[in-house]
Amino acid sequence: MEYPAIAKNRRGFTLIELLVVIVIIGILAAIALPNYIKVKDKAKEAEVKANLHNIQLSVERWAVDSEGPYPNYLIGGEPKYSALVIESASAGAFNQITDIEPTERASDPLLRRGYIDAYPKNPFTTNGVAIHRVQENLPTNAVSSTDPLRNGQGNPGEDYGTRFGPYCTSMGSVLGDPRYTQWIYFNLENGSRNVENTYANIEYDFWDMWEGNKPFPYLPGMFFYKSSGPIIAAGTDDASTAPIIPTQSDQYMLGGYGSIRTKGKDVLGEEQQIIYFQRAAAGNSLWLAGVTDPGLSSAGPLAEDIPDGPGDIGSGGSNGKVELRIWPWTRSQSGDPTARQGSPYALGNVGETNDQLQYGNPNAIRDAVILVLTAGEDYDGDR
Repeated sequence: MEYPAIAKNRRGFTLIELLVVIVIIGILAAIALPNYIKVKDKAKEAEVKANLHNIQLSVERWAVDSEGPYPNYLIGGEPKYSALVIESASAGAFNQITDIEPTERASDPLLRRGYIDAYPKNPFTTNGVAIHRVQENLPTNAVSSTDPLRNGQGNPGEDYGTRFGPYCTSMGSVLGDPRYTQWIYFNLENGSRNVENTYANIEYDFWDMWEGNKPFPYLPGMFFYKSSGPIIAAGTDDASTAPIIPTQSDQYMLGGYGSIRTKGKDVLGEEQQIIYFQRAAAGNSLWLAGVTDPGLSSAGPLAEDIPDGPGDIGSGGSNGKVELRIWPWTRSQSGDPTARQGSPYALGNVGETNDQLQYGNPNAIRDAVILVLTAGEDYDGDR
């Protein structure tokens, strides 16, 4: 039997050929990977937008049932908390999940009144422990160094829900609002009236995200909500620390944040002062913090006499009228620590609107906001 001759010149790939193949694969991966990441981010941002519309539906249903007013503030999360958090655990870090009893005690208005059972899951959240650590270490110049609406406080029954849910995977509101710090809870079992903290004023640095054209570290996929309405500056209470609260909230701005690689819209800027006119005769009114006589220099450099004109009540004397520029949340003319929290509202333009505030407060720095919803419509950035 004869066997075919075995070829002695058979050989494999040379080192150069292998290197060429590896380089080609690397080039293809370098081209495909960024596109994959971009597509993945876009898919998650689309989910954030859909979640935002669902939150808006709950807000609008609230307004229909209340015959007009919208919620003053939103918190997010769920009416649950994890009593024990093991930060070193790679899995199962959140333990002893407990419901808030009763649900009507939850800080978030939509949760406690049953308009939403739980806020939507944040599609960008992959590590709840990391978010929990952020809640424990807020900026030192914030209202509080920690967020009370977090997990693992060890005080069952004394919590009011969690801002990001019992696993830190839910969407939550991250733009502090200094106006609504308390709400009244009526215990139907014993008839007691309790003043509870909202924790809506807890500050996260969530505006001007792209200052210097570099993204600040933040929690993508979260949202902000800020209401507004007609303000009547009246009363004799000492408002040195009390904010000016609208008679009712008939407007709102609801925005969602995208990927950390997305610059997004520019809708947030520093809180701006509102212009009020006050009679000089009311100089001893306590509704304006720190002003004893608006007609005198003690009112500060931003107060000025208004000249006489047709229909004017005159200037000077006991019937004079002065222009006062004050911070809308604290009624103060001096520097305001809450101004750095940012606002989606700018001053209303005279002759164009009857509102004291108007939608949008751009300051040429992107805020990573991918969608803004307003009362009854979307916000496109131009008003």
